[in-house]
Amino acid sequence: MDKKLKQLRMRQTEARLRPWRALAADPRPSQGWVRTIRHAIGMTSTQLAARLGVTRQAVAELERREADGSATLAALQKAADAMHCDVVYALVPRQELSATIREQARKRAEETLGKVAHTMRLESQDVGHDELRHQVEEMASEWTSDWSRLIWDPAESER
Repeated sequence: MDKKLKQLRMRQTEARLRPWRALAADPRPSQGWVRTIRHAIGMTSTQLAARLGVTRQAVAELERREADGSATLAALQKAADAMHCDVVYALVPRQELSATIREQARKRAEETLGKVAHTMRLESQDVGHDELRHQVEEMASEWTSDWSRLIWDPAESER
């Protein structure tokens, strides 16, 4: 895919993510959304269970799983439908996508050049800290501008 198209895709994705960033900073209620909404609309767990065709204990289990983060999207969708709600789902990056790419490119460049630097140091051919930093930044910049997918490959030690 050509670079301009990749840049356009990233900018469009960033634009779509903007409204979600504020929501990501606001954590879900400690008891979970199912229980919070159910209480807010005055519905008992027995009433929700009847709407879902399950037992009251199954509703309690769903609420427990949601609170601990192990509920499935399908189960949340069913509960939401029964309470006239929608499940809204998104992955919201912790930083701008371009920053994530730069950070990963730098990390992989450090891993790659760090191994070379170590070998050179053993052979008394050390390039020095400043030169190594310069080489890392140069390699990371090249990988970033080329949209290299190599930055996401695991390091040799992770394989």
